[in-house]
Amino acid sequence: MTLRDSGAEHDKRYCNGKRRGAEAAGKLCTRPAGWGTPHVGTGRCKLHGGSTQSHTQAGAKTLAANAVATFGLPREIDPRDALLEEIYRTAGAVDWLHQQVQKLEAEKVTWGISEEVEKQASEFPGVDTTRKAAVNVWVELWQKERRHLVDVCKAAVQAGLEERRVRLAEQQGAMLAGVIKNILGDLDLTPEQQGLVATVVPRHLRAVA
Repeated sequence: MTLRDSGAEHDKRYCNGKRRGAEAAGKLCTRPAGWGTPHVGTGRCKLHGGSTQSHTQAGAKTLAANAVATFGLPREIDPRDALLEEIYRTAGAVDWLHQQVQKLEAEKVTWGISEEVEKQASEFPGVDTTRKAAVNVWVELWQKERRHLVDVCKAAVQAGLEERRVRLAEQQGAMLAGVIKNILGDLDLTPEQQGLVATVVPRHLRAVA
């Protein structure tokens, strides 16, 4: 008798409701958690109360909590900022995947293991390996992320992000010009020094642009 049969173990992957009948007395239901209910994957199956209102509500809360733990809480974000974040994330993924592709030996780019089958009950136990010509999974992932990066960049341009960036640069430039003007005003420069401002300041600004 296993731990599950004795009822000593509660596995969240299963219903775990107590089975009825003389032969099944004390044993736990081994149907998948939430089997036959809207909350498949958690809680009791429909034969052990999973379809009742209380179990359905509890199952929905559990599924929501699991989704939050996996994907994170929702947050407010400007769509344009979301596009920029996606561009940065995808660019990082593309760079990392490119590094993995560069590590591949030339022959492994288009040739490799496609399937491995472990055989224990046969006359000659071991692992049967099948190889075939196909694009390496690292190359496929790299190409997929590159296409996605192009797509989000196109979406960003269409959303006017470039225009927004220009406006921000203009605003920052105006603020910088105002700061420089105030600094020069406080220095009480001589006429000769003031005459050099028009050539010295632009030259240094271009050097850091």
